[in-house]
Amino acid sequence: MAQGDPIEELRQTFSSRSFRSGFLKITILRLVSERPMHGYAIMKEIERLTRMNWKPSPGSVYPTLRDLQALDLVTSREEGRKLIYEITPRGSEALTAALDRVREGIEMLQNLIEYQAE
Repeated sequence: MAQGDPIEELRQTFSSRSFRSGFLKITILRLVSERPMHGYAIMKEIERLTRMNWKPSPGSVYPTLRDLQALDLVTSREEGRKLIYEITPRGSEALTAALDRVREGIEMLQNLIEYQAE
């Protein structure tokens, strides 16, 4: 890759660690807003929903769950040997705000794609 290649820089924007990390946080919040889940179930549900195109590792899911818990966006309880995660009221508010921003971003991208196609 040539240094300063704008096409590669744009491609990297959507595959960057920070982008994936933010998307993982929103995805986890969305899943645990539907029902309490343990970490492995979260990973498997993401795989199912993305038709195996995204397989987040335990090394990304569990630290993200700890981060969300530290921010009081999820809580956990022990159930046997598993930790079951649930969304908090603060997490629900954060999820709503995040999904609104995602929708705005999708709308903007759709407008740009349609503009490009004209």
